[in-house]
This record gives sequence, C-alpha cells and structure tokens, in this order.
Amino acid sequence: MKRVWQTSAKVLVGFFVAAMYAMPQAYTVSARPGAINYIEGHAAVNGSEISQKTVGKTFLNTNDTLSTDVGKAEVLLTPGVFLRIGDNTQIKMVSPSLTNTQVEVMKGEAMVEVAQLVKDNDIQLLDHGASMRLEKDGLYRVTADDPPTAAVIEGKATVNLGDRKVDLGKGHEAVLTADLKTQKFDTKKEDDLYAWSNVRSEYDAGSSYAAAKNVTINNYGGYGAFGYPFAGFYGPGWYWNGLWDSWAWLPYNSYFFSPFGWGFYSPGYLAYAPIVYVPVNGRQVPVAVSTKNPPAIGTKTAAVRSPAALQAARAQTARTFARGEGVSRPAATSRMGSFSAPPPPPAPVSRSTRH
Repeated sequence: MKRVWQTSAKVLVGFFVAAMYAMPQAYTVSARPGAINYIEGHAAVNGSEISQKTVGKTFLNTNDTLSTDVGKAEVLLTPGVFLRIGDNTQIKMVSPSLTNTQVEVMKGEAMVEVAQLVKDNDIQLLDHGASMRLEKDGLYRVTADDPPTAAVIEGKATVNLGDRKVDLGKGHEAVLTADLKTQKFDTKKEDDLYAWSNVRSEYDAGSSYAAAKNVTINNYGGYGAFGYPFAGFYGPGWYWNGLWDSWAWLPYNSYFFSPFGWGFYSPGYLAYAPIVYVPVNGRQVPVAVSTKNPPAIGTKTAAVRSPAALQAARAQTARTFARGEGVSRPAATSRMGSFSAPPPPPAPVSRSTRH
C-alpha cells in the first residue's frame, strides 16, 4: 500500500502545484485528464450541448460521453497528450486516471497527438473490443467505421484484441476484426481531422509559449501542493491561460515538439526557442518551432489534409529555414524576423520520458 501511495504521490506532485497569476489572468492547474479544451461547431457531453462559455471548465468523468454532429472537439489527456475528434463522432471516457487513461471511440474518428509520454503514463484507445496502447511520442488515429481501424501516423503502438496482439509502427494500421490484420494505409488520403489537428497543434503551442513567457517575466516562486518549495520555477502540467481561453501545456525543465513540428518549451528553456509569428484572431503571435523538423507555415500550407502533403509542405519550410528566412529569436519584434540561430540549448532534462 505504501509503495502504491508513493507512486501516486510522485505523479501528483508534478501536477498539483499552486495556482499562478499572470497579467492579469489566473493560471490554475488541471490535475487530471478529460478537460474539454476547444470546440468548433456543435459538441455535447452526455447529450447536453457545450457552450463556448463552459469550454475549459467542462471535464469528462468516468463513463461520460462526448459527441459531435457538425463539429470538432479537443480533449486534454495526460500533460502533452491531445485527443481530437471529428464530425459525427462519439467517445466515452472509460478511465480519466493519470496512470491509466482509457478512452473508447464509439463512433466516427479520433486522433491523438502525443508530444510527451512519460514512464507512468498508460494511455489506451478502445474500439470494438480492441485496445490500442500508445508506446511513444507520435500521432495516432482510431476509426469506429466498418471496418474499425487503429493507425499509427507517427510513433509506435500495441493493439490487443482477444488473444491476438500486434505491434504497429509508422504508416501501418490494424483492422479491428477477429484476425487483427495489419496493413499499410494511404498517407495521401485527405483527412479533415488531420488538417484541423495541425492547426490546433499550432494554437496549443502558441498558448504554451505565452504561458511560459509570463512565468519567466514574473519569476514565480512559492510552495506547491505538498509543501515543496519552488523559486522561479513550478511543476509541469496543464495551466489555464486566460489570455488564450484554453489550457496550456508547460513541460518539466525541458522542451518537446509535436509531430507537426510545433514546439513546447518550459520557462527555463524559453530563451533557446526558435519562434515564428503566425496570425491568430487578427494578430501576430509567437509560436515555438522545430527547425530540424519544422511545421508547415503559412496560410497556404497550414491546412494540408494528408500526411504526404504536410510532409512536402514541411520540406519547403525546411528549405526556407535553411536560407535563414522566417525564424527569429524570442527577443525579436512582433513581425516575421530574419533567421538568427540561437545557441544550442542544453540537453533537456526529461525525467521519466519513455521513447
């Protein structure tokens, strides 16, 4: 019993830290999976429609269902893991535990972006009696269509159905029928949810950058949930960013990149973050990026609808970066800056990261 409590405490200490305050909105911590972070169109929890005013305040509890008709929704799982569902989709939160997160896809299509998976995470997507366990950072898709499928766009997963088990790597999917057949899937196929996830990843990275910058400017310090002190530092997790009206992910003393190439930096590493300025709601905002595997940047490429098309757009962006265009350091003005390569950051301290 003592060992179980110690394991739970280690996980919870990272997420139950004191509330922060930043100009002028409060930053508070979401300590469990299931927060509905964004909706577009129509979405409902247990049949009751969600309003824009309750987004960010609504959580999926055990056995709650989230459904869309003409609409999409983003749900936060463990820190660094984003679940997104498309039109005419229904999911059920089977288990919202930090160490045992299970979501069932009952209808339609769901996509999961994993920017960081830590050792104590156990994230599973359920579909027609099958279980897909996410093993690495990456991008995953589950459909409940006929036949249902579980696919790995980036990363690695294990799929179990009855007494059968298969491992899936990049570009492969399992058909969730009795023989659990695996096959390559068409990466050129248009996918509206894929395009939307790319844009949402950009916005999530922008919210994260804004939250980390505010923490850096205000040099927060104080005491966390269990009396552990911190000075100019705080624990990782989901923090409510009132300036963006969404939860922002702040990783622990490190930096990570989404499968789409957008960056998430902890406050201590923010000075090393290459950034671009992208239009959001009529204003230019800074977003951290990966220059080694950059996102597709620009209005013509942001909504590309297939992995193949996105990779081609990202390759073009990489060539732009190589010429020293379009990337700036955090101290740049609020317009597109010319490339000025920051010094290489220290090796990230990513304790408990599973690869």
